[in-house]
This record gives sequence, C-alpha cells and structure tokens, in this order.
Amino acid sequence: MATTSSGTLCKHHNAASVASRQRCRVCTVVSIAALLLLAVVAAVLALRPRPAVATLEALRLASISVSPIGPSMNATVDVNLAIDNPSPVAAFAHVAGHAEVYYHGALAAYAELPPGRVGAGGTEAMTVRFTVLADRLAARTPQLYGDIIGAGDVPLTVRTAMPGTATVLGFLRHRVVVITVCDVAVSVRAQGGQTSSCRYRTKL
Repeated sequence: MATTSSGTLCKHHNAASVASRQRCRVCTVVSIAALLLLAVVAAVLALRPRPAVATLEALRLASISVSPIGPSMNATVDVNLAIDNPSPVAAFAHVAGHAEVYYHGALAAYAELPPGRVGAGGTEAMTVRFTVLADRLAARTPQLYGDIIGAGDVPLTVRTAMPGTATVLGFLRHRVVVITVCDVAVSVRAQGGQTSSCRYRTKL
C-alpha cells in the first residue's frame, strides 16, 4: 500500500508540474504579445508626422497712399512667413499655395506661395509681397482713410493655405494642408509696429 501511495503522489506531482509549465508558457506568450503590441503602438506614434505650422513672423505696409477724394488708394504689403516642421522623422514638401489678406471681411490682396521643402525638424522662411486690389476696396477707402488718420492702425486678416506631403522615413506619405489665419493690427504711425493673434489648423 505504501508503494501505491508513493506512486500516486508522484503522478500528482508530475501532473502539477506539467500544468505549471503550461501556465508559464501561456504567460510568456501573452507577455511577448503584449510587448509586441506596445512596440507597434509606439512605432506608429513615433512615425506619425507632427503637423507643420506656417507662422506669420511679420507684416509690413511697404507703401500706402490713400485719398478720400475719388476715392483712390494704392498699397503694397510684405508678409514674412516661417514654415516650421516639428516632426523629427518626417520631411514636409509643399506645392504652390496661396495667401489672402482681408480688410474688414473684404478680400484686399492675394498672392501665390512658392513650392518648397522643409526637412525633419527644419524651418523655411519666405517673404511674400501683396499688391492691394484697389478696385476691391474702392468702396472701403473712406473707412481705411478713417482707420489710418483716426486710430492709426489698419486691421487685417491674413489667411494662408499650403498643401503638401509629409514623408516619413522616405516612404510613408501623408497628404496635408497647412492653414493659418491671423488677425493683425498694423500700426501706421509706429513703423513695423503690429499686434496679432493666430489660429493654426492642419487638414489630413
């Protein structure tokens, strides 16, 4: 009877050992799968391009001539833009875009933005010159004359749209449109003086 009891205990011990090893294998497989999943998620987040931003660095009235008689006006506006690409892994290549300047909601000027390329973590600077569409603002010339003579500030809204492609590691491509809208108050009395608030958006 002692021998039989000892054999039964050994069988139970072996069965328990097999079950324990199986549980260990399952835990190992689950752990490896979880680590692989985390690695995939981390890789996707790392490779996902951070959106580029077109920042309005400065806006200057290069020349302006306004007469309340007529009425008539002539003006040119220089806008300095900086295209920042914060992504450490993606280059941003943009095709020709466009920029618009509005005065009290009326389109005052339009310009094409040249194509270019911004490397990962890089910045591209560009200066765009607008010629004000005098015929579009003919009805608002008295209002503009009042802003210049009265307040001394010209309120403008600058909108830029820059379509392009973000390329990750040379082969993963994402089409994007970088949009910037800035409300700017340009001081006529203080040369170069201005205040602005901007909103940025990226359409994927």
